Amino acid sequence: MKNLFNKSKVFSASLVLAMAMAGSASAATISFGGQAATDGSNKTSSFVPADNMINDPSLGYFIETFDVATAVQPFGSDNNTDYNIAGASTGCAINSPLGIVAAPAGSLGVRTGSVASVAAAPAGDTTCYGYTTNNGSGTSSVSIDYTGFLAGIGGLVPSLAGSFINYLGFYWGSVDTYNTFEFYSDNVLVKSITGQELLTANSGTSGDQTGDGSNVYVNIDFSPAESFNKFVVKTSGVAGEFDNIVVGLDKRPPPPVPAPAGLALLGLGLVGIGFSRRFKK
Repeated sequence: MKNLFNKSKVFSASLVLAMAMAGSASAATISFGGQAATDGSNKTSSFVPADNMINDPSLGYFIETFDVATAVQPFGSDNNTDYNIAGASTGCAINSPLGIVAAPAGSLGVRTGSVASVAAAPAGDTTCYGYTTNNGSGTSSVSIDYTGFLAGIGGLVPSLAGSFINYLGFYWGSVDTYNTFEFYSDNVLVKSITGQELLTANSGTSGDQTGDGSNVYVNIDFSPAESFNKFVVKTSGVAGEFDNIVVGLDKRPPPPVPAPAGLALLGLGLVGIGFSRRFKK
């Protein structure tokens, strides 16, 4: 499938939603865009390698791709295949130490490919992905809890001990108006984004399985007051699909600072002077 998304064409739409928490006003920033993934999943966060392989956990970014091949070691040593779909989940697993609760039972699946009236892979995504469905009635939800992960991170990556999550990115596929993502800090709701809000911001069409406006990489930056440790995907239809969930910890090191252009040009100038002198001898 032709990739309609690239890093140089990040969606200009952005959404800043004000909210009240503990009696005071605060805001988280939601933006749309990222980069083209090279592992077959189509879209991923611009903060991780395009192939979704993170070989150095001390960088403070972690990704759930639902693919065994891209598990971040040592966190992916115990791949969870409890939610794999028989005959459609080769190479799939939940590869992060997360607390997963699906309600009702059977409302979470991990698979590849699309099946009518069950789940549609996010546009261009040929890898494993997660989804929740209401199986035809009511509302279903999947809770992904990072509490245990955050509690244990210091033992595995001491430089990140005591971190909180202040960035979340995820590829939201064929967005529907009846889908919602909610974010909690110790069971207190700090942020939510509905399918309708995303579609409005990106001029998308509900349920469109191929359009960029309804198959979007979502980035959320949280302030310290809004840091979350659990998010919940809800749907009252068929279905809510997601992939490439990236979290960034507040204690992650800053990105490398490129050398100022002036110094680079000066370096080239000195090289030129050296060659000039050599040829004048």
